[in-house]
Amino acid sequence: MRVICLALFVVACSSPSSRVVASSAADATVSDGVAGDDVPPVEPDIATVDDVVVPPEDTAWVDLDQPLPDLPEPVDVPVDAGPAGPDVVIDPGLCSPAGGALNIYDLQNTDCPDHPNPEPTAAPGYPVELQGVVVTGIYSDTFFVQEPAGGPYSGIGVYTHGLSTKALKVGSVVTVIATYTEYFESTQLYLSSFEVTGETTPLEPYVAEDPVHLSTDHPASELFEGVLVKVLDVKTIHTKPDCPEEYGEFMVTGGVRVDDMGTKWTARLGDEFASITGPLNYTFGNFKIEPRDEADIVVTKTGGVTAISKCIATECQVPDTKPGTKALIINEIMADPFANDSGQEWIELFNPGQGAVDLTGWELRDCGAQAWPIVGADLVVGPGEYMVLGMDANPAVNGGADVSLAYGTAFYLPNTVGSVLLFDGSGSQAQLIDQTRYSRFSPWDFDAGKSLERITPQADGTKPESWVVGSSPYGPTGNMGTPGEKNDSK
Repeated sequence: MRVICLALFVVACSSPSSRVVASSAADATVSDGVAGDDVPPVEPDIATVDDVVVPPEDTAWVDLDQPLPDLPEPVDVPVDAGPAGPDVVIDPGLCSPAGGALNIYDLQNTDCPDHPNPEPTAAPGYPVELQGVVVTGIYSDTFFVQEPAGGPYSGIGVYTHGLSTKALKVGSVVTVIATYTEYFESTQLYLSSFEVTGETTPLEPYVAEDPVHLSTDHPASELFEGVLVKVLDVKTIHTKPDCPEEYGEFMVTGGVRVDDMGTKWTARLGDEFASITGPLNYTFGNFKIEPRDEADIVVTKTGGVTAISKCIATECQVPDTKPGTKALIINEIMADPFANDSGQEWIELFNPGQGAVDLTGWELRDCGAQAWPIVGADLVVGPGEYMVLGMDANPAVNGGADVSLAYGTAFYLPNTVGSVLLFDGSGSQAQLIDQTRYSRFSPWDFDAGKSLERITPQADGTKPESWVVGSSPYGPTGNMGTPGEKNDSK
């Protein structure tokens, strides 16, 4: 469990930390893949486990639109975790009566009177017997159970360590005898035995109001650890979130990870999903949805086979320390325009020198396999002038950008991690003119519908501090930037 401060309120969060020592094979966490997958490195022997803090009913609420009152020093600065937490009700009545038989809410919610304290972090753990819980997902070495009432804190993962689960199916009502531990912040049960006592209609998933609420960096995700969840209308934003390692995970809108413990989806940038469903698991430092089968991944559009995120640090043809000649610079890019990216992406070049530069025979590349020979009429860029290369030259299609030369579908800018390299020719003998790398992840400032503008021609195009987001609206679609004009930052 992790410290939680939902963005719906301002409270002081603190809890003592304890040291965790993995003492035996019985403490082994759930495997993060299917047979044959690469296995992530073993967790370190020592980790920190924190308690979940849910504010009491008499918590003082603060209007965030008004100045905050004076607070005693020191004051921790909260991390911006994105949109406010979901509108959920944590019902204290779902905890078992003090001294009664434990349920899943007691194990997941530290406010329950019978929540084990201190929380066990190593074998043998805390013995529990859960009665009348419903199976929501079954995997090779794990199954998930949930309280029928559902909601926050209602689910938990059960590690089988090789015990047969053939008698189980989704919807089985079971009694589980196990030991409970907080293993590297993952709440889990180590199975001793189970008994199927009935069968019911499979439970409905919790539908996230915003996908980001189930991402690792959002405090609300802790509420739904082990719970069957669903995200709606999302798309792939990263095909290799553990780059350069490959653990079978991909990332969708809101920074939500999707794993392959039950079924594997070959992710491509451009994938769009009506929904993705599965228990929310926590392993190796991240929350992730575990789709149970193909039916849990409802696809509406698939990306191209070559549309994958690149491991920029390890796969680029030139190091990011190589400056290039700077005869032209990559001055501004629009990687993630509002609405459909198709046709609206563009790259602006600027001539910072004293003489004209002819682009004839030059080539636009990225750190992967993309390479577009620059061919066309009137490819000369005069001193202090701009040239905009884009997917489409028609302003009615490209969002109102002043595109000088269109490259169509021959080049694309990923919405996650990308790069643009300009060479004075093709092949390995060509000279690098300029390059940039970009990312939608911290410490980069990257917003949908806003371009990235280079602060100065001299700024290192591979560093986040060299770029700011565009702030001037252009065209009819609400995008911001200055295609073909002086950057707002200059």
